[in-house]
Amino acid sequence: MRLIKVLACVAGAALLVPAAAAPAAPPRQEDATAQLAAMTRYLASLPAFQVTLLGSYEVVQESGQKIEFHELRELAIARPDRMRIRHVRSDGVESRIVFDGKTISVLDGEANVYAQAPQPAALDDAIVYFVRDLGMRLPLARLLTTRAPDELDQRVQSLVYVERADLPQPAHHIVGRAGTVDVQLWIADGDRPLPLRIVLTYVDQPGQPQFRAQFLDWKTEPSVGTDAFRFTPPPGARQIAFAVQVPAMAGGGAMHDDKGARP
Repeated sequence: MRLIKVLACVAGAALLVPAAAAPAAPPRQEDATAQLAAMTRYLASLPAFQVTLLGSYEVVQESGQKIEFHELRELAIARPDRMRIRHVRSDGVESRIVFDGKTISVLDGEANVYAQAPQPAALDDAIVYFVRDLGMRLPLARLLTTRAPDELDQRVQSLVYVERADLPQPAHHIVGRAGTVDVQLWIADGDRPLPLRIVLTYVDQPGQPQFRAQFLDWKTEPSVGTDAFRFTPPPGARQIAFAVQVPAMAGGGAMHDDKGARP
């Protein structure tokens, strides 16, 4: 381009210099808001879905060094009142969360113990009860409820459209902040605006650790029967109580999670 301009000036042939293309209009916050709304409305409208999450999370050491651990989550939802989550840590330990419309069951594979709590309610209420009242961890819990469009609209403080990405498939890359968490989302382009990748940064925590996940193998019309949401404890598993059910036993013989809903 520089050589063309020089030759044009020397020869006096100004017409040889190509006109500069008009800059593209920068994406607006409205674009990011529209993409987030489309994703949450689409997820909330699905009667059922299945997806696998390949995730990782950072643990900040006292020295400030970060260590990353990986995990796999297989998630199945069947509205109005079914959910199954199979969680496998990077060391191979497997845990499960199952809601069958009447009972919430949680298996801790490392200790080979499980806890159950009655919950004869719809899935949205069961998720809130699980995280808020039982104090258990359920990453991305808000995305699993039909209330997500309204709740995220109220919680998200800022949104910016970064770009339309094409790798590994066409997607809209947006960033935002909700409370003390920075969020990056890649949302599939087209008539199925499903989340493809998410990065959460906990800005209020020492070292600002991150949680990352790829959403793989989406199925929006899965064929899952009621048997898929039946909880059967493994051989030798011992039943215990959730910590909130027996406060005096919170130090032992009870299931609890101090991290709450955070990954």
